[in-house]
Amino acid sequence: MAADPVRAAWSAGRAARNGWLTVPDPHLVELVAAHAAAHGLLDALTLDLQHGLFDRARSADAVRAIAAHGLAPLVRLPAVDESIIGFVLDLGVRGVIAPMVSDAATAGELVAACRYPPDGRRSFGPVRTALRPGDDAIAAADSVLAFAMIETADALERAPEIAAVAGLDGLFVGPGDLGVALGIGPAQNREEPEIHEAFSRVLAACAASGTRAAVHATDPTYAAARAADGFALVTAWSDVPALLGSMDGVRAAF
Repeated sequence: MAADPVRAAWSAGRAARNGWLTVPDPHLVELVAAHAAAHGLLDALTLDLQHGLFDRARSADAVRAIAAHGLAPLVRLPAVDESIIGFVLDLGVRGVIAPMVSDAATAGELVAACRYPPDGRRSFGPVRTALRPGDDAIAAADSVLAFAMIETADALERAPEIAAVAGLDGLFVGPGDLGVALGIGPAQNREEPEIHEAFSRVLAACAASGTRAAVHATDPTYAAARAADGFALVTAWSDVPALLGSMDGVRAAF
């Protein structure tokens, strides 16, 4: 089975550092993966299939590039959809992040889509995972990460029961949509009391269930602070904010 840098980070007692990709350019993906791996900056790269522009073919290219450089390929799904989940897992991604999970039943559907019978409903068709000699695709399915995003008021209220769903690895806070749901608008790297209260509730729910909490951010300093709070997976870099942020230097120079 392929190495899993996310779980390796946890075994080392630290948060796993995640990058976020929305631009489906294979060269960009490879540049980011190569640089992050060479300098020990990230453990995982997530392809955003919900708000990003990745199609099936470009997702496959991106997974190859990420895995080739020793990072864990993850996917943020467009929805809890068995066909999409099966497709990305057959590509060899090491985990999926499901958006807008507002109850335990939906979280259970997510887990079932990630596991083969009798534990789930995943269809067998290993595609890329069959290319690695000696790998057991069915056994490997048990180690695939499944995170449910907490992005709605209902999800936040039900966080303890969602976190307790058997087979779920943890809860992933989406501060943008959650901010909209709480009436304070969308934003990242935010410090409102309502958001920090939500963070605390999710961390408590995960601690009680023995699962892990994750959070999205676009600033590495902010992500490090959330890791210090107890989040086990933190997004510390994102392609579009990084690109646009680098352009601010032009204003400063002129």
